Amino acid sequence: MPFATAPDGVRIHYEVEGDGPPLVLQHGLLSSLESWWQRGYVERFAPKYQCLLIDSRGHGESDKPDDLEAYELRTRVVDIASVLHDAGVETAHYMGYSMGGWIGYGISIYMPQRFRSLTIGGFSPLKPAAADWATLEASPALRENPLYARALDEFPHAMQHSLGQLNVWGGARQALRLTDVPVLLFAGTEDPNGAADEMPGVAAAAADATFFAVEGADHSGAADAVDIVAPRVIEFIDRVESSR
Repeated sequence: MPFATAPDGVRIHYEVEGDGPPLVLQHGLLSSLESWWQRGYVERFAPKYQCLLIDSRGHGESDKPDDLEAYELRTRVVDIASVLHDAGVETAHYMGYSMGGWIGYGISIYMPQRFRSLTIGGFSPLKPAAADWATLEASPALRENPLYARALDEFPHAMQHSLGQLNVWGGARQALRLTDVPVLLFAGTEDPNGAADEMPGVAAAAADATFFAVEGADHSGAADAVDIVAPRVIEFIDRVESSR
């Protein structure tokens, strides 16, 4: 079970599957790298790419410090760089959903030079998550998912700190406008967080950014729509690779 050690000593668990151009896969809040297997993305991506699946700090098998500042955006970006270093990867493509999308925006701000492309799903480039802990903790829909229920019950401090940092998000409009890293944005049209409404305008102002909507999908539904999302991501990454 490989672990990378971040500069602050936190151990970040990751797995590697497949062969080809490196692709980091970063899950959302309450989840873990197992979600990429469960939804079928690894099956789609591993024949073409070297998938680096990461348990974000506070989640899965990674360490779970009890300190709000340990979960800030810049620190999470450095965690991914630590995994790349441990795996011997110089540059990679990136795909993140929900909290993983937030981390993707952080890459565009703090460390774009290590990434060939960014695929960002389900998180607004303009405004914070705006969820509150009490609602999250009591949600029957979330508790139906064993991964989410375990995170809520066993690691509440890590989930609260993670949510707290998501809710101080200042946006990435300027970073996306200035970056030369190709970006693919997507969100479900029925996602209550408004990402599908806000992504297109930001994408239009960026040098190389594209948006697509997952019609009729809510927040979890867009992530589950592997038959729609995976082909678009593959087409995007292959286009970027062919232009290198």
